Amino acid sequence: MNKMGMRRFFMMISLMISAQLSFAQSNKKIDSLIGVANTFMFKDPKKTVQIGEEILKKKDISDSYKISSYVLIANGFAAMNDFKKSIDFAIKANELSEKTKDNANQIRTLGLIGNQYTRIEMREEAWKYLDKADKLTQTISLPDSMKYLIGNINLLKGFLYKRSLDCGYAIKHFNKAIAAFKKDKGNGFAVANLGQAYNQKGYCYLSINKDSAEVSFNRGLADARKNGAKSLECNALIGLSEIEADRNNFKMSNDTLFYALKLSKEIKQREMETKIYKLLSNNFIALDDFENHLKYQDLYESAHSKFDHENMESINEIIKKRNEYKEKIFESKQKSW
Repeated sequence: MNKMGMRRFFMMISLMISAQLSFAQSNKKIDSLIGVANTFMFKDPKKTVQIGEEILKKKDISDSYKISSYVLIANGFAAMNDFKKSIDFAIKANELSEKTKDNANQIRTLGLIGNQYTRIEMREEAWKYLDKADKLTQTISLPDSMKYLIGNINLLKGFLYKRSLDCGYAIKHFNKAIAAFKKDKGNGFAVANLGQAYNQKGYCYLSINKDSAEVSFNRGLADARKNGAKSLECNALIGLSEIEADRNNFKMSNDTLFYALKLSKEIKQREMETKIYKLLSNNFIALDDFENHLKYQDLYESAHSKFDHENMESINEIIKKRNEYKEKIFESKQKSW
């Protein structure tokens, strides 16, 4: 795997749901459940999915609450790396938000779908959804409390450019995202995404300017710890460990990695765990510790193989479903001729 490919980190921007988005009737009980579900997003995503499903089972809930539930479930599955189910529920949310002309949730769900397609390397699909979201942000007026969604789309587009090895354009989009999030420091979603933007910007700077990368990672780390976002904390720590290794501070790099490894296992992030094993293996060979080098190289290869297998199964299922959908559209058009 190439150097950039090894930086395939879990990227879950804050696409969570705020009770304020339920513009229809107010239901304090459901609003409370949504708030609880959000708190489990990074520490127990299965619970987030369960709460979303529980809300959907309630009678006579508004379309707004249905959208909220679909997004909760989609985010929960995304946190568990179940891309197919995440995209399925995100598409349900997007279709309902489009039907009800809910612009904020249209942007949110388009971003969520684009994010998942990015994670499984289906970039053409990702660009399609992100470009549609970008155009929508330019043609509609969002309330101030939802303008952070503009930052979300820039964050995701920056991530796609980074994956395409075009860090010049990526950093421009990350800076736009940071600027958008900073405008609303009181918004929890904007604050959480600000940390993600700093992390992703840091990874772009790794191959350009290590000092700038370190500044971005430290800012991302501070935001992650402030918000209890362990996945973002782990992501920032991995970046900082790479900088220490580049400075030949291999022991310090390993100390950081072992702490990050503990976090990655706690939050069940195989992408990060796999990356950590590889970095530990590299550090130990630099320290002439061949026993530990081989130990972590074996762990890396095992974790990498397992993750790739799960990833491929998910991708094949998504491609199959997409082809079935296209076939239905084609058959529908034929019948109308």
